[in-house]
Amino acid sequence: MPSIISSLAFFAIALAFIVLVIYIVRLSKSAQNTLENLDEVVVSKMAELEDTAQKTLSGINQRMGMIEGQLIPLIEELKNTAKAYQDLSRTLEKDLPPILDNVHQITGEIKDLTGDINVKIHQTKDFFEAAREAGETIRVATDMSRSGLTGLAVQVASMSAGVKRSLEFLSENLRFKGGSKK
Repeated sequence: MPSIISSLAFFAIALAFIVLVIYIVRLSKSAQNTLENLDEVVVSKMAELEDTAQKTLSGINQRMGMIEGQLIPLIEELKNTAKAYQDLSRTLEKDLPPILDNVHQITGEIKDLTGDINVKIHQTKDFFEAAREAGETIRVATDMSRSGLTGLAVQVASMSAGVKRSLEFLSENLRFKGGSKK
């Protein structure tokens, strides 16, 4: 009986070994199928990813071309603008100080002319005031002479002569001396 038990044990071990081998074979086939399916899925997803990446890169290249097409002229324009500003700056640095000096000088001359005009206006005002007073004096003298006052008429005539001389003096100062007062 020991031999039957040992045969039976051997047979059980052999049977277990065969079941284990079959199980391992099936497991390897299942793993192989899973790997194949996984391979197909991965390859499929990788192909999709590659297509998407290719489309994205194509879009990026196209946009880069458009950006480059617009950016290069813009950079050229900015470069030309910067050069124009530099030229303008140099021109202003060179030409502006003499212009400002001329403007300052002209402003001073305008102030002088304004002062001269104010003096002349003041002198003219004095002249017209003297003429008005002379006219009033003549009117008073005329009224007196009409009323028959002869002694007074002589005095008025002498006053008229004084007024006439004052007007001549003012006229000469305005015309020959540029309005300078004595």
